[in-house]
Amino acid sequence: MKLRALAAGAATLITAPVLTGIGVTAAHADNPDAEQYRPQYHFSVPDHWKNDPIRPVYLDGEYNYYYLYDVDYNGVSTQTAWRHATTTDQIVYHDEGIAIPEDTTFGSPMAGSIVVDTDNTAGFGAGALVALVSVDEGPTNATDQWVYYSTDGGDTFVPYSTTTPAIANPGPGLHEFRDPKIEWDEANDQWVALVAEPLSGIGFYASSDLKNWTFESFFPAPSGITFTECPDFFQMRADDGTLQWVVGASTGGDMHTFAYWPGEWDGSTFTPDTTVPKWLDYGDDFYAAVTYPDEASADRSTRFLTGWVNYWSHPNTASSWTVDGFTGTDAITRELRLKATGDTYRLVSNPVAALDDYATRTWELGDIAVDGERDLGYHGTSYRLDTTVSWADLDNVAIKLRRSPDGTRDFTVGKFDDFIYVDANDPTMYRESHAPFDPQATTVQLSILVDTTTVEVFVNGGEQALTMKSNLDPTDTGLQLFTQGGAATFGDVTITEFANVNGQAEGGTVFQDFDSGYDGWTTTGSAFGSAPATGTLPAQQPVTGWRGTGLVNSYLGGDASTGTVTSPTFTVSSPYVSFLVGGGDHPTPSEVFADFEGSGWGPGWTATGSFAGRGPTASSLTNQAGAKVADTFVNGGDAATGTITSPEFTITRDYLTFRIAGGDFPWPAVGNASVRLVIDGQVYFSATGDGTPTLRDVAWDVHSLRGKTAHLEIVDESTSTAFGHIMVDQVMWGNTPDAVGGEADTPTGVNLKVGGATVRTVTGTDAERLHWESWDVADFIGQTAQIEVVDQSTAGWGHVNVDEITFSDRPLG
Repeated sequence: MKLRALAAGAATLITAPVLTGIGVTAAHADNPDAEQYRPQYHFSVPDHWKNDPIRPVYLDGEYNYYYLYDVDYNGVSTQTAWRHATTTDQIVYHDEGIAIPEDTTFGSPMAGSIVVDTDNTAGFGAGALVALVSVDEGPTNATDQWVYYSTDGGDTFVPYSTTTPAIANPGPGLHEFRDPKIEWDEANDQWVALVAEPLSGIGFYASSDLKNWTFESFFPAPSGITFTECPDFFQMRADDGTLQWVVGASTGGDMHTFAYWPGEWDGSTFTPDTTVPKWLDYGDDFYAAVTYPDEASADRSTRFLTGWVNYWSHPNTASSWTVDGFTGTDAITRELRLKATGDTYRLVSNPVAALDDYATRTWELGDIAVDGERDLGYHGTSYRLDTTVSWADLDNVAIKLRRSPDGTRDFTVGKFDDFIYVDANDPTMYRESHAPFDPQATTVQLSILVDTTTVEVFVNGGEQALTMKSNLDPTDTGLQLFTQGGAATFGDVTITEFANVNGQAEGGTVFQDFDSGYDGWTTTGSAFGSAPATGTLPAQQPVTGWRGTGLVNSYLGGDASTGTVTSPTFTVSSPYVSFLVGGGDHPTPSEVFADFEGSGWGPGWTATGSFAGRGPTASSLTNQAGAKVADTFVNGGDAATGTITSPEFTITRDYLTFRIAGGDFPWPAVGNASVRLVIDGQVYFSATGDGTPTLRDVAWDVHSLRGKTAHLEIVDESTSTAFGHIMVDQVMWGNTPDAVGGEADTPTGVNLKVGGATVRTVTGTDAERLHWESWDVADFIGQTAQIEVVDQSTAGWGHVNVDEITFSDRPLG
């Protein structure tokens, strides 16, 4: 398998054969204060509990998002408030606090919706925000719909009346009457509100002033749906150019997710194209979803949607609560389009395009043929995987995400018979979701969003979606491709990692923010000038993601300029150094860790058994570098056994590469002959020979292990006379899987120096958006260090951007 290197901000991943990463630790497992289950690029509640989203409204250049929040949550949600957040791109959200408190003078707010009253129809002022809110009025759970309004831009709301509801409960005995959704009906010059009567259907109400409402009609729940909640009502332009009305609702019964019905609205009654519901998402955890206008879509051909990743049959089964003290995550915001399909219409959903702006690294693996199981050497808990899978004849084809080190746990996405399935393998309960699929099809395109506690699957360009939450352990990070009953090709496999957008709100002690000059930092060359930049430099693409008024930006004079800027010495006092970084992807050149050219195994290496007191062997193997290799045939031939162990080292680069040949005796079988990467007594990666004397390249992706202390073991327990030994050569550190040594020394990046040696290093991703990076430096606490920003590249993207260097107790990126 030949892998393609990407031109911008990307790296290839694994050389053939694809090897198993035997284990990996949680990113923050060594830091008890870190939130192990906080998602990286999905919205999540700051603390305690969230459930229903409230439809966002656009005001003064940003979307104002509200959601139900329970500050008193302690395993069971009771009363809720409306909490407020703002966003400009549907990815990064800023918490704005409580907008409607948990306890009012007459009850607690439940779900509802908000509109911007541009024309002052309600009389609270032009541009006031007016909300229609279900209020829980006591122990009987009786609810009416009440008007609240805000004249301070949505920061706080007050009730219009505490004695007379805007829409009274139609009762008697109807204790569930809730979740009003308001929409402007331009053709009939009126406001329309939908209110759920969950056990029977949805009521339609009309108003001219948002305060006085009249009942118009009722849309009964179709057969197979036992209840409806969180109704939605909107008009958007389909791909055939027509404007169409759509009713949506979260439902129970045959499925519990977002159902919708395209149809016609005459100002009083909604008539669906068919009463048979269509489904926006087939997953077990996509509920209380809301849609809202895309303000950039002048023709209304796109619309946004977000939903709660949970469901009421298992609302409290969240490891994020028991471990980290919060529970509540939203699905990624989606862009909706409406496609004409015969005599009706279908919604297509895909992740919001702005997500790509936060990509920090892309791994392109090309086409991978699988017949059985194929482990990829990638490890991660937050990424996107894209592939088009094709086959001729098979029973089952799947991707096993978040695979545990021992292979007993994973989160599987696959195709079987006439459905696409998602198997959550939830340790708290067994759950599997299905979406219908053409049994005659022999190809499927998948785009899968994986985050710390969620998996979202988009099928064939968003024609179907499946969303489920995950309680898998943070150490479950493996990735495996799988077929049963035949072979498949996973085409154009691409893995994309994203910045930790939730980490951007975390604190620490700022060491340097570059807002008041270099403050004792020293510069060389011409790239950094005499003071930090104040933003984008002439002829540079727009620089984003930095903070304050200044940043390091070595584009001064263009990519041709070079230089360094180095901090004063400081004493490492926190376990993490975190900073924002962007710019060119020009890593420090690869370096040889062990070439086995000496008389002994190498400085600091030790050996046991047959290999004690011995050393490398002169040889002339295919693909050999130099004159010698480490060969466990020494001192006894195939019968020789023992272990050759490297000194301990700190992982500072993305890849550990080497060449291996000899017997095919994989770890952990008894009698194995293998190379192993060991951290804290645990084997993380392992490789063995392929039964030939030809040295082949192996590349282990260790980027998620940077900062860990490890060692290598060359182990031979085999006494087989059929190649009972292995040969190892040219162990390298690098930032690509094809490190060979001697690459151009033209880095753009950030280095941590201790004792004059570079102990941590990172480069950019060919992007002007700065993202968080964090170094685990706990092993250097108490030692003197310096931070160096270096630009030695004169090629394309030959510059670096840095800001907000922070000493922190947890990683910010």
